Amino acid sequence: EIKKYWPNSSSKNYNILYEGEIKNVYCNMEELCGSGGGWTRLAYLDMTDSTQNCPPGFRLYQSGGVRACGRLISSGGSCTSVQFPSNGISYSQVCGRVVGYQWGSPDAAYPGRYQ
Repeated sequence: EIKKYWPNSSSKNYNILYEGEIKNVYCNMEELCGSGGGWTRLAYLDMTDSTQNCPPGFRLYQSGGVRACGRLISSGGSCTSVQFPSNGISYSQVCGRVVGYQWGSPDAAYPGRYQ
């Protein structure tokens, strides 16, 4: 609604009234995911910032100046996910950006392993 009523608003933290409660949220007013601005940030994790920690259930990997979060060490195949709370704010679209790195080899897709 901020973008709707004040189209030249900048990306920053705003105090909004949501269902009778004041919430402090970061609003991105730039275009994201091919859609105009007005996005509310639910989560932000910048691993280039050395003060940031990986979410619970993830392990920090560092190599060649790159800091990345990944699944815990496992002797078998597994996957890990994370959920970021919306703090009671409803939403109808999700837009995000993830940068991925491969560690080791893509053995899960080894040709001829499963026939």
